[in-house]
Amino acid sequence: MGAMPNNRALRAVREQRGLALKQVADFAAISVDRLTDFERGDREPSRKQVERLADAYGVPLYSLFGSSIPNLAPLPQDFRKVDPQPASSLTPKGVRSLLSSERVSVYAKQLAVEVKYKPKDLNKAVRASKTTKLRATTMRNIFDEWHRPRASLLGFSGTLEQRFMSALRLFFEIQGGVLNVNDAPFQDFMGFFVEPEGGLPTIFVNRSVSSKKAQLFTLAHEYSHAILGEDGISNPFMPRNAVERTCNVFAAEFLAPMQEFARVVEALPKTTRSNPETLIAAASARSLLSRHAAAIRLVEGSYISQQELRTWRSKFVANPRFEKDEEKETVGGGGGVPHAKRLSELGHLAVVLSKRAFDLRLIDRFDIANSLGLSQSLQDRAFALATKRFEIALT
Repeated sequence: MGAMPNNRALRAVREQRGLALKQVADFAAISVDRLTDFERGDREPSRKQVERLADAYGVPLYSLFGSSIPNLAPLPQDFRKVDPQPASSLTPKGVRSLLSSERVSVYAKQLAVEVKYKPKDLNKAVRASKTTKLRATTMRNIFDEWHRPRASLLGFSGTLEQRFMSALRLFFEIQGGVLNVNDAPFQDFMGFFVEPEGGLPTIFVNRSVSSKKAQLFTLAHEYSHAILGEDGISNPFMPRNAVERTCNVFAAEFLAPMQEFARVVEALPKTTRSNPETLIAAASARSLLSRHAAAIRLVEGSYISQQELRTWRSKFVANPRFEKDEEKETVGGGGGVPHAKRLSELGHLAVVLSKRAFDLRLIDRFDIANSLGLSQSLQDRAFALATKRFEIALT
């Protein structure tokens, strides 16, 4: 590695990631003027500064040195746009979250090959279904049939929606998918589905702003992306194209089939149904849907008008945290033991595959800590919990 980074590479990598100078400067704690000088070759950055820049771009440090300019693969499609195209307006933290999930995906695929892991396929009938609603209905029937006899054995805790989400995550993972739930900037995405070259199908759900029910809806939405094979980042609550609307139809029908949802709504008191705001709150409280998803479902069932939805939604958009803040007051805090919390972020599959590879002496504890970010002190307990749940899920 040369002593000085390639200034042309510094600029090219930033532009390929679609990052603005100020975004990178703020993330890397470097002034905009100084970063400009680095890219022009007018000033030499310290090694520490180059390390921070490599972190911002999600590239190995060596790629910023030498004479060649890296040619990075484009980021996944941005389904937040009317006309989806490779993402180009993410923050450095968003890029890091995306690329971190892709690295775990590739790591898990490499282990899966080495340990000869063969996932189950429970979704053949889902993929064969001709319409979105039929796919959702078919998958819900398959999921319920799988989940019902195992629910008490799996021992998931929390509210109904938390337990349902934990089970749905595991359902995806035993079929060979990686599922991460972690923090990312809200303005970047609510979630994404990717299947990187050399990696496993991967879903990410952003937990930083949205309520547990909104996270569940995002998971179901991204599951639809996985079934369709549509890689990309999403905000299900601002659908701007046909793919996002299709995935929302799937998520709503999967989580709250219209026939059941209608029964719930029509059982509410007339006073509740007469006010859109109280109706939305009540419909959400009695279903697996977030308030925003319940509001859309109420329009589909002709219980509220589009104008009433727009009026209510203007308040939601003005304060996207309100549902999560209210949830903290009514549901209570989260927490839990450290290994279970880390497992809830990483998902089970990558941990199970790590345990199998470790037992075969293909990797050591340092490899696992370095690749998964699962500290050595937590590994044995995480291995035991993930393995136990996988065994239950596969029986």
